[in-house]
Amino acid sequence: MSNGAHRTHGLLLAGAALFAAGVVADALIVPRDAAAGWLIGFVFWSEVTVGSLLLMMIHRLTGGRWGFAVLPAIEPLAATIPLLLVLIVPVFIAVRLLYPWASGLPVVKPDVLAAYLNTPWFIGRALIALVGWSALALLLPRLGGPRGVLLAAIGLAFHCVVIGPIGFDWILSIEPPFASSSFGASLAITQLIAALAVALVLAPAVRGDPAIGDLGGLLLAFTLGLTYVDFMAVLVIWYGDLPRSSAWFVARNGPPWTALAWAAFLLVSLLPFGALILSRVRTSRSALRIVAAGVLIGLFCYDAWLVAPPFGAGALLPALLATVAIGLLLAAAATWPLRLTSARRPAYGE
Repeated sequence: MSNGAHRTHGLLLAGAALFAAGVVADALIVPRDAAAGWLIGFVFWSEVTVGSLLLMMIHRLTGGRWGFAVLPAIEPLAATIPLLLVLIVPVFIAVRLLYPWASGLPVVKPDVLAAYLNTPWFIGRALIALVGWSALALLLPRLGGPRGVLLAAIGLAFHCVVIGPIGFDWILSIEPPFASSSFGASLAITQLIAALAVALVLAPAVRGDPAIGDLGGLLLAFTLGLTYVDFMAVLVIWYGDLPRSSAWFVARNGPPWTALAWAAFLLVSLLPFGALILSRVRTSRSALRIVAAGVLIGLFCYDAWLVAPPFGAGALLPALLATVAIGLLLAAAATWPLRLTSARRPAYGE
């Protein structure tokens, strides 16, 4: 490893420590806000890393030049998923600050608390998902041919099973008894968008690469999918006139939450649609990078809009600090030269 690489990794780790120290300092003053901020940062980067794994598994099953174009970016990101097992520890420690059911408040029925929504089961389900994703991320690059295809198929089935409970546990159970049967699908699409957007920002540019148009089309399809799923959820709940569910949206109908909602809608739905529907934008690497960067900002606003309102606007600053800290740490891990050098990397066709 060269001195320049050592220096770069040192700077990334130092930056991560500095921003994490900001979260710790905030925790000493307002621990509940700091815990909510860390959860937002954790959710955002889990979407990026797990979404990278999803793209790898989908590409292993379907093939296509788009997957090879983003592989240099998404494979290192997926390989950092085991770090999520460490990064979720602050959430476990602060579970009583984040989730009212963990403190025994009568927010759900006693039988639900006993059989499902309790701290041991919450931690257990999170560990099952994270260990499963970690195993898939470590094994998939090492398996080629039919074994790799089979693992990808099993991995996607596993993801379909765990994503619904994980979305409810980590995000929706902050405000029980609100629940949404479509939220698992929404979170899965958000993961795909986050990973593809990061890949479009980071993947090396290749002049005349025909895959660029495919990637622009995928990003357009994913953002339209998320817009449709979330719009239908709002439509069903609002016109169903369900007071407990409508109250969840009413609590987000005021400053600064309205601004976050509009930012998320503009950057993740409206602007990508208006830009990516144009062929000259879809086939331009520089234009796609700009759109993708905006999408990532919009997703952070979206995650903050989902998580922060019960805690107040004070959670937004630690959320920003935590997001930067976790991002720098994952960047250091993803670019570490010895990350997978000992493993044999089979071609898909082997």
